[in-house]
Amino acid sequence: MRRKQKLSIKIETILCLYIVLCPILDMVSFIFRNTFHTNFSPSTFLRPILPSIVIVYLFFKKDKKFKIYTVGIGLLYFIYAILHLWIFKNVMTGSSYSGILHEAQYLINYSYMIVNLFIYITIFKENEKIEKLSKSVLLANFIYIASIIISILTKTSSNTYIEGMGYKGWFESGNSLGSILILSLFMILKYSKDRKYRILAIPSILLEGIFLTMLLGTRVGLYGFILVVIIYILIEIVVTLKQKEKLNKKMIAGAIAGITTFILIIITIGSVTMQRRRHLQEIEKDIVDTTNYQEAHVTGSILEIKEKIEKDSLEEGYMGEAEKQSIIDLYNIANRWKIKNNDQRMQQLIYNVVLIKNQHNPIYIFLGNGHVNNFRELVLEMEVPAFLLDFGILGFLLYCMPFLFLFLYGVYFMIKNRTHIEVDYLMYLAGCGFTFALSFFAGYTFFNSSNMMMIVILNTLLINRIMSIKKKEGTV
Repeated sequence: MRRKQKLSIKIETILCLYIVLCPILDMVSFIFRNTFHTNFSPSTFLRPILPSIVIVYLFFKKDKKFKIYTVGIGLLYFIYAILHLWIFKNVMTGSSYSGILHEAQYLINYSYMIVNLFIYITIFKENEKIEKLSKSVLLANFIYIASIIISILTKTSSNTYIEGMGYKGWFESGNSLGSILILSLFMILKYSKDRKYRILAIPSILLEGIFLTMLLGTRVGLYGFILVVIIYILIEIVVTLKQKEKLNKKMIAGAIAGITTFILIIITIGSVTMQRRRHLQEIEKDIVDTTNYQEAHVTGSILEIKEKIEKDSLEEGYMGEAEKQSIIDLYNIANRWKIKNNDQRMQQLIYNVVLIKNQHNPIYIFLGNGHVNNFRELVLEMEVPAFLLDFGILGFLLYCMPFLFLFLYGVYFMIKNRTHIEVDYLMYLAGCGFTFALSFFAGYTFFNSSNMMMIVILNTLLINRIMSIKKKEGTV
């Protein structure tokens, strides 16, 4: 009995340590890709080791029913992956952004995310030491911020955009970095009230706010930080009033003063995000539609392809008939709706929707027609619609539905047990919901290895709170 307890504690500690190591693994990956110019890094091989070990441990520890369930679910994901890649290979054209190995990487990453969700919920679902998990997020957040500040001070930070705007430290993607930091806020803002941890939490949150609103250069960072802090203040006020307790006026006044200060600094000193938006507005007029010699409503590359389709001068095999018709449809819809030519996400969404319509193939609708099967600018960055359009109904059910179900169940449980709901629960629930907003507007939220871990931890913390409330009510 004592041996099992020691092993259980060891696994909990390792799982928490993995969260702390995420920013370090991200930096190692960035350095290998940008210094040694390789597609692989130690991080690529280290990340799968932990879940593999834990899954094997759980498989042999649990009963026969658990083993059958695990093998059955694993086979379902494996069979889907094989069928999806087979379709991808048959649909691929000369204009496809990438090949079958790149498509397989998406399936591997999303499956890895589901494995981690399964592991963390299994280990921490009814674990009294759940607080270790959110503390590991606090430490990981500090490492992210500290490394970013050091990179900026040493002038070794990479830029968020190819034009040289924004800073993203030693990390690959500015949008993914912003999403990681914003989702971590839902778990660490509570430590600003904790006397033991506020010495680490408050500086981290303040520096994170400065970085996200002024230096990163993404709308996700600017609006996301302000929105999350406002959500936290509102939740604190609502819960305190519901419990008929005295409001901590100093904390609320300080938070409001902080947000106001950030907004004033952004207005007076400026923000890279605003600079980026002005730059995009300036270059909008650079793309001219030669059909009417007015400002174009699609990108220059798409406009060029559209003109070649009309002249029947596209090289053979470059695009199928469905893809060609979808380019024409995109052009017409973009002109009708007056879409900005640099709004690639909207163009991607329109194209992928009409592509499904023009392919009119039920197999593609069910299993997906491939994520990187399209022309580079038309690969769908919005993950929520991409799960459905690119990976099909089954892909959506396998990769997105588990998180959507947990969020909806969390909302249902909140309504049913509103008298027992506290600040932590509402923040975790809001974070789980915010995940879908980030995935839709920023993209590649579930795909990024460290970002997906923040999503997994948020859902794990939410489930743990639900189980705790059930225990208090005696319903477990």
